[in-house]
Amino acid sequence: MFLTYVEAANAQKKTGANPADPLTVPIDIARKQQDIYFQSLNQDLPQIFHSYDEVVAGPHGNIAIRMNYPNAQKDLPCIIFIRGAGFWAGHLDSHARTMRSLAILSSCVVCAVDYHRAPEYRFPTQRDEVIAVIKWLQKDQSRLGIQGQQFVLFGESAGATIALSVALSLRDQKDQSIAGLSLFYCNAGGPKPTARAYSQWVWEQYLGHSGPSTDNHAVPLLNSFKDMPPTWIGVGESDPLIADSQDLYKKLSEYSNQVSIKTYPDLPHAFVMFSGNLLPAYEALKEAANISQHFLTKNH
Repeated sequence: MFLTYVEAANAQKKTGANPADPLTVPIDIARKQQDIYFQSLNQDLPQIFHSYDEVVAGPHGNIAIRMNYPNAQKDLPCIIFIRGAGFWAGHLDSHARTMRSLAILSSCVVCAVDYHRAPEYRFPTQRDEVIAVIKWLQKDQSRLGIQGQQFVLFGESAGATIALSVALSLRDQKDQSIAGLSLFYCNAGGPKPTARAYSQWVWEQYLGHSGPSTDNHAVPLLNSFKDMPPTWIGVGESDPLIADSQDLYKKLSEYSNQVSIKTYPDLPHAFVMFSGNLLPAYEALKEAANISQHFLTKNH
């Protein structure tokens, strides 16, 4: 049964599981609290045909991934899922509902990347790990049951920022591995003096220093967006980071007409995680799944 956002938020509060605040408790405790919150959002998961975990050798150690198959069909296109959670939290179970629903709604295999978290691992670790997974997927397609040398990067929040950094890096290498980007509520503009303390803390963990950054690979909105893949952006009207998504749309539009943005009324940051009981979140995920499928199939 789908609820309004207020109803969904109230139902979540009744579980007693709330997002953690790493500014008030040690990060290991905050991660445990955040895991409980994520677990509360991943009850009664949608059923898919098959899901299993693998390990990929990466430039900074082994990378855990999860392959999610919507059906028994062979040689499906593949979406690479990059989670949010502020670079510092989350894992392969934290966004299980989103990745499973994405597989079902897109009829694509979804490969989720469990990148190493900040602050123990800082940029460019996360970007380099996604690129390593892309190369691994390209080499072992028959066994994996996927097809095509191109992938859609599906990222939300911090994951959208990582996806942009990956796409920019591959663009600079003249690498055509990315068929498109499906991005929810990116956090791509770097730390801002006027931002809330949590947002500034998140960037400090990721970059390794406080204050503004001049690194246009770590902070994608500092870069040029010439020759980027087709991009779809989704963001909630009540998201405190909405300006980043709007700025990204404007910058991409300077060079391409293959970019679109959808603003969802009254929805906050990270609303897609409520897709199990919030109809607008489910519909937004469905829209992103459809455009991801389109990106992957339009050239086949």
